[in-house]
Amino acid sequence: MHKHHTSEDGYKYKPDYKWPDLGTIKNCPRCNDELELIENKDSYFGKPWWCAPCQWQFSEEDLATLEEKPDVEK
Repeated sequence: MHKHHTSEDGYKYKPDYKWPDLGTIKNCPRCNDELELIENKDSYFGKPWWCAPCQWQFSEEDLATLEEKPDVEK
């Protein structure tokens, strides 16, 4: 019989994304439409920002990186 092994500290499945304040508004760096701020629930494992037309998620870190390099092809 195989020995069952579990990690003593468990596994972390939800990344530590920085969540913006409610009411924050940002535009998509790809299409310039307004991004949707997703509610930070325990059951949600994605990034805070969602662009419906592009079908793309963004984190605050993603947006900051794209703002620093505006000439990057989108």
